[in-house]
Amino acid sequence: MSAKGFLYDTINIQVEKQVAIFLYAIGHNVKNRILLHMFRHLGETISRYFNGVLRAILKMYPILLKPPSTITHERISGNHKSFYPYFKDCIGAIDGSHIPAWVPIAQHRTFLDWKGNISQNILEICDFDMKFTYILSGWEGSTSDSQILDDAIHREGEAKLLVPRGKFYLVDAGFANQKRFLRPYRNVRYHLKEWRNSNVSPADKKKLFNLRYSRLRNIIERAFGLLKSRFKILKTQPEYPFKTQAKIVQACVMIHNHILTQNSVQEEEEWLEQENAVTSEDTNEEAEDSDEGSDVDDEDNFDQDQFQEEMADHMWNDWIAGDDSDEEMHDSQSISSCDSSYESQEDID
Repeated sequence: MSAKGFLYDTINIQVEKQVAIFLYAIGHNVKNRILLHMFRHLGETISRYFNGVLRAILKMYPILLKPPSTITHERISGNHKSFYPYFKDCIGAIDGSHIPAWVPIAQHRTFLDWKGNISQNILEICDFDMKFTYILSGWEGSTSDSQILDDAIHREGEAKLLVPRGKFYLVDAGFANQKRFLRPYRNVRYHLKEWRNSNVSPADKKKLFNLRYSRLRNIIERAFGLLKSRFKILKTQPEYPFKTQAKIVQACVMIHNHILTQNSVQEEEEWLEQENAVTSEDTNEEAEDSDEGSDVDDEDNFDQDQFQEEMADHMWNDWIAGDDSDEEMHDSQSISSCDSSYESQEDID
């Protein structure tokens, strides 16, 4: 990634060293006073070059944050029993996530999230290669996920979220079931943990649908878990102006995508396993009803509900006719060791 054209001209600090300062800062979340001792430069110089590199990375937005492919991903097309053809038009998953924020005391109430932490709420989308295709940062922690999604859909300009015709994203139960955004059945236990080390088969179409949905959508949890493990600055409250904090999230996402163009997902997950940076905690196994008040047209609600019902019926009928229960159990258990690293509820709204 070439950033020379956007960095400050300098005689004393080479571009490579400026980038190293920035990467060390976001990768290890160290303060300027530590960086100045490590790199033997004044704090003002460290700050100036940190912001210079940050601006340079954000200039790479069109290159490093690309829209998803509309071709059915091989993760779906290659699994004819669980995912195909049911999810053939799915192009990724959406989640809202909270990042610790540093703001003046007067703003604490606005940035207070449902856990009682000071945070910014971000909306992120990833494809099934674990690359992020959309990021909207800078929202107060008190803002609901559905509000941010609604803003992303209706805003103008580069940050507007466009969903290709005939395609849809997977969203969690905190979002509305609306056209092009498919959520699981609410109040139906569905998380992968329910099926691990268990011989219990899904009892009805809703549980089967939610199980398969959860297996497919967990890509966003894995992607964000990897992101936060690589960039420690996203786990604490960095003492930068809030606008800079929002930009740092975007920069981390873009660097994450760049890394995945160089390394495979498997290599990155092996790195994460070695780092052992993400702890496993109990996740919310039931659908939340926290965002019932989102502004969604009733007609869109009805259409997507019908779409979901037809998909669940199709799955259930095929599953009963083919007796695929053994494969469902095998698949859910085979990915459990990988998923457990990404299920910290602190990463999931």
